[in-house]
Amino acid sequence: MRYLAAGICVGILLGSLTHANAQSTKTIIMRDACDPDTFNVAVGPGTCVAGHHGQTLFPDFIGELQSDQIAGAWRFNPLLNTTEGNFRMVRLDLTSGDHTTIENAGGETHTFTRVNKFEGGFIAALNGLSGNPDPAPECALVLNGTLVPQPESATNQFVEAGKTESGPTAGSPALPEGTTRWECCVHPWMRMIVVVHEKED
Repeated sequence: MRYLAAGICVGILLGSLTHANAQSTKTIIMRDACDPDTFNVAVGPGTCVAGHHGQTLFPDFIGELQSDQIAGAWRFNPLLNTTEGNFRMVRLDLTSGDHTTIENAGGETHTFTRVNKFEGGFIAALNGLSGNPDPAPECALVLNGTLVPQPESATNQFVEAGKTESGPTAGSPALPEGTTRWECCVHPWMRMIVVVHEKED
């Protein structure tokens, strides 16, 4: 019975992937594994909502950042392409006119922000721990000596835990043709390269 259920799940998954590939909408998934109890005590109430996203304790999250400058469960899905042992950032290829949706499958708020180059976000402590001491100007500005987030816009979307939003359309001013870089301004090691190709006639 277990194998039958697994087979059905795989069939549904493959069917949904085939259906998704036939459409002109691509979904960008944000992930994390925050443990609500420890994150909310350490950072503040509401930082992490309960869900099925994982249970990384806050001290372990900090420890991973201290040793690796990245917390692997905090990522755009997927973070790396490991084909043939070559570890490189995933590149999302789109065609002009394609639509995107942004799904936050984690427990924390994340941003999907277009940046000129990959740098830090608007939380100084996470910038330092991740080796990104200088904030990207698209993510943060300095106000009275403190980092504050840039306001939300078409190129700086804040997506709350468990929410799905419409993302930029390929070929629009927010997501122009060519190569653009996107990161989370909360967790600046969450990064993605997006390439928009001209639509063929």
